[in-house]
Amino acid sequence: MQASALAVEPVGDQRHQRRHRPPRSAWLVWGVAAVCYFAALFHRASLGVVAQEALDRFHTGPAVLALFSAMQLGVYLALQVPSGLLADRLGPRRVITGGVLALAVGSAVFAVSGSVLGGIAGRVLIGFGDAFMFTNVLRLAAQWFPADRFGRVAALTGLAGGLGQVFSTLPLGTSLHALGWTGTFLGAAALTLALAVAGWLVIRDRPAGYAPEATGQAEGIGHTLKVVVAQRGTRHSFWVHFVLMAQFVAVTTLWGSPWLTDAQGHGEAEVGTLLMLCVFGFIAGTWFAGQYIAGRHLRRERFTLGLSVAVVAVWALLVLWPGTLPMPVLVAALVVIGIGGGGAMLAFDGARAANATHRSGAASGVVNMGGFTAAVLIQLLVGVVLQAVAWLPAAAAYRWAFAPVLLLLVLGTLAQASRRQHRAR
Repeated sequence: MQASALAVEPVGDQRHQRRHRPPRSAWLVWGVAAVCYFAALFHRASLGVVAQEALDRFHTGPAVLALFSAMQLGVYLALQVPSGLLADRLGPRRVITGGVLALAVGSAVFAVSGSVLGGIAGRVLIGFGDAFMFTNVLRLAAQWFPADRFGRVAALTGLAGGLGQVFSTLPLGTSLHALGWTGTFLGAAALTLALAVAGWLVIRDRPAGYAPEATGQAEGIGHTLKVVVAQRGTRHSFWVHFVLMAQFVAVTTLWGSPWLTDAQGHGEAEVGTLLMLCVFGFIAGTWFAGQYIAGRHLRRERFTLGLSVAVVAVWALLVLWPGTLPMPVLVAALVVIGIGGGGAMLAFDGARAANATHRSGAASGVVNMGGFTAAVLIQLLVGVVLQAVAWLPAAAAYRWAFAPVLLLLVLGTLAQASRRQHRAR
């Protein structure tokens, strides 16, 4: 009886949301917040692009480099639920501004550090700042836009993040050659600091005169999380994100560049272009999901399951293909990986549909944990396996290292399928 009551609760909330139209300033407020998310994705993905330079700068091997990324993503993961709760309680303006400041400081520390400890400290600060971006931008979208537009705005937010990753590929590489390591990351820190100021001046938590929904007494954290996790839609969305986002993060934040260089035999310029194609796939997937899938429950579940199966097939190909991949096959695989990452934005559309507005931040945080739990596991497992099979040729070593990725994706796809709400009769 209780589960049934929880399941129908968001319907009234969505009707309440549809009774008001977004004010003209909604796009400005969301736009500045989306640029903050753009910056967060730039900083998050930068390590993957400069992985080869980082190995030389910090005089380390792949297992320690994996620790850089795992620590960054681990902090991000650990803060997802607190981030969502802070979005609901303190408001996005304060949380986003603080997060952008942490990104700026982390980039500055990363710029001037030459030791492993300093490098890890910089990436941890970047993970800390990044953790507070996405859920708070979605919280703004839930407050400023009607519920029937939320899915599209969430997809546009993912699109902004994808553009941030585009800037972390070729433009970052060009800057690295022109300005050097320190100049590039200090410049990024300065621009990010200016963005923090802009965020504080422009972002507002909700429209003027907006009356929040009546929720009775203030909810405790435990109750909020219990209600959010009780929704079948939240659990389904968790596994959607687990599959689709994790594999994209694995390629773009760390292992894509070394794999393309060492195992696939491509030069630095080619690697930047190939990673950019993967990010363009992400942008295309995000746009398509927002335009044609978001807000349509049955279509969303079918699409995300089909996309998850396609992603599993691609990773099976990467594990089983002997030797190097032909260029057309490699390009197609990277594009599908990117489209999968873009499709992961639909997980937040599903979570929003299953939860009331005043719990939207917590719901987004819980769902976001899915992809980044898997991402942290992937970063560590790939690094450990590579270290263990270092005696093998690079192509064979990466095939072994990608086997745990395939296993996680299969398990996540099965869990997603078992939690579908709309099943074929």
